[in-house]
Amino acid sequence: MPGPLWERQKNHLSRRKTRRRQIGAVGGRPPKEDRPMVTAIWDVLRTGGPRRDVPRELGPWNSVCTRCRRWCESGLWARMLAVLARGAVGALRHLDCSPIKLHQHGANPSGGQTAPAIGRTKGGLNTKLAAVVDAKGRVVAVSLAPGPRQDLKAIVSLVPALRGKRAVGDKGFDADTFHATLRHHRVRACIPPRRHRRRPVCFHRGHSRHRHHVENFCGRVKRFRRISTRKDTLARTSLSSVQFAAVLDWLTQAV
Repeated sequence: MPGPLWERQKNHLSRRKTRRRQIGAVGGRPPKEDRPMVTAIWDVLRTGGPRRDVPRELGPWNSVCTRCRRWCESGLWARMLAVLARGAVGALRHLDCSPIKLHQHGANPSGGQTAPAIGRTKGGLNTKLAAVVDAKGRVVAVSLAPGPRQDLKAIVSLVPALRGKRAVGDKGFDADTFHATLRHHRVRACIPPRRHRRRPVCFHRGHSRHRHHVENFCGRVKRFRRISTRKDTLARTSLSSVQFAAVLDWLTQAV
């Protein structure tokens, strides 16, 4: 991982006690340093390969898997993203959804495909990435949903993050129920009306011209091969990868 990117990221990582301090005189090995573990997770995310192929100089692959699972279960990347999202600028929040193809390694979850946010469309199994970004294209909130789910139903869980702002979306979000949800959370809408709407709603064409910010964000996170082609069975693990990529996107623009 590049040095400037790590210098900004390490400030957000919580300082944990070493295992020796926790167990006192019992003894034991101290945990691995954070930087090799973060670099290993970044390498897996970038290349899309299995965690067993992590370079040996970064540490044992099982240590990388254990650290990745613990950070995922503790919600580390979600908390870090929430802290960074406080620095979002502007009154506009651009929202959109983007499909993610599913690799065969993550296509057979136990207990069905609905819970892991997997759905079947004409193109096969995929997942839908829902994102909300600020005026500079930095993500504020993100979630996963099954591929066939409608965009406005996939994004509705992120509406509370828009409170007090103006939501900018495409015609796919023009629905009376969605407008009612936005008003309930005190969110102003800037959504172009559909042609068949009897009472067209007003929207700002100038704001709509900047909707490409959210599409650009989806394109940037999909540069990571493990996100552009989902290989994780659990939705929690896949969402953690997206959140980690979103954190890197925030810090990259800040460097």
